[in-house]
Amino acid sequence: MKKCKKCPSKSVLTDDEIAKMVDEIKGMRGIRLVDEPEYGRRLKICEGCEKLEDGATCMLCGCVMQVRAYLADGKCPYPKGGRW
Repeated sequence: MKKCKKCPSKSVLTDDEIAKMVDEIKGMRGIRLVDEPEYGRRLKICEGCEKLEDGATCMLCGCVMQVRAYLADGKCPYPKGGRW
C-alpha cells in the first residue's frame, strides 16, 4: 500500500487503485498522453528520485507519480527545470 502525503495519514492507495487511476486517464477524451517508451523513461527517473515516497507519491507536488508521468503536459516538479 502506498501512503498519500496530502491525504489524512490513514489514507492509502493500493497498487490496484493506482493502476485503476492510470487506466482512467488512458480512457479520458482530450487528455494527451505520452507513448509507452516515454512513460517508461519517466517512471525510471522517478523511481530513482529521492523525492518519491512509498513508490507512488511525489513529495514535491503530492501527485501520484504513475499518473503524472503519463500526462504529455505533465512536468517533473523537481527544482530548476525538472528531470523530465
